[in-house]
Amino acid sequence: RCHLGISSSFPPTYAPPRTFCGQARAYAAAAVAMQLVAPSRFLDGIVFAVFLLFVSGFGLFIFGEFHKMCVITEAKKLGYFATMMDKMFPFAKKQFVFNLTHIILFAILISLLSMSHHPAQDILKDEAEKRRKREEREEKEKKAAAKSD
Repeated sequence: RCHLGISSSFPPTYAPPRTFCGQARAYAAAAVAMQLVAPSRFLDGIVFAVFLLFVSGFGLFIFGEFHKMCVITEAKKLGYFATMMDKMFPFAKKQFVFNLTHIILFAILISLLSMSHHPAQDILKDEAEKRRKREEREEKEKKAAAKSD
């Protein structure tokens, strides 16, 4: 009990000072329970960021090679597609140029798109739950039929 007569229960691992009362204790417990930054995950974040930068840079490089192939190397064979590609991506001297800013922005785009939730995941989850419930119901029916015999 605190000095206001309010009692609250806490996990035994956390013992706040006796001067705290109900709301202050709850706030202190929430602060201990919820961490915004997990120092043990720093290395994971650094490795992921470096990997993502390499993937982003490689993707832009491959697109640059594709642009060069379409607009310069194979332009006569591709005909209208080469013209359309040049109009969609107008670069000076028909050269695809990118720098670190482009790589970082493309990496952010990749990470945002990879965090999106596809509706097909919900459908697969629902189907799996229905199948599991149906199997459980069939097992219960078999057990009930075995008991009645």
